[in-house]
Amino acid sequence: MKVEWWFIFSIISLVLWGISGFFMKVATFKLDPKIAFIYQSLGVVIIALIVFFTTLSIFKNTFESDLRIFTIYSLLAGLTGGLGTFFLLKAYEKGNLATVTVLTALYPVISVLLGILILKEKLTLYQIIAIFLSLIAIVLFSIP
Repeated sequence: MKVEWWFIFSIISLVLWGISGFFMKVATFKLDPKIAFIYQSLGVVIIALIVFFTTLSIFKNTFESDLRIFTIYSLLAGLTGGLGTFFLLKAYEKGNLATVTVLTALYPVISVLLGILILKEKLTLYQIIAIFLSLIAIVLFSIP
């Protein structure tokens, strides 16, 4: 069985985001979420600079007219992701790790719904059932 690269990258992302969520929760034990957010963002900037300098030769192409709108979408993704991370830290400060992590980890449901509404993507019956079960998980994790 051949494992696709997208699957390997997805698993790596899953593990790193899981570890990141744990570190964010621990950081809010003693740091104000605003300060924790700044330090977390500095970590992202370090990775962004590494990627920037290793792809500098292709970076200039993003300013061409046919790519400009996609550059704006990337910027919007960073802005909304940054705000989401800030509010995640606020949630970690006040809530417990399990509930906050599971609730916010269901963000793909929003992405999928936007994909259906705007990009006209289709879901299979199994995917619809999975979303429905995810929504049930929100309810079950919210019960004290």
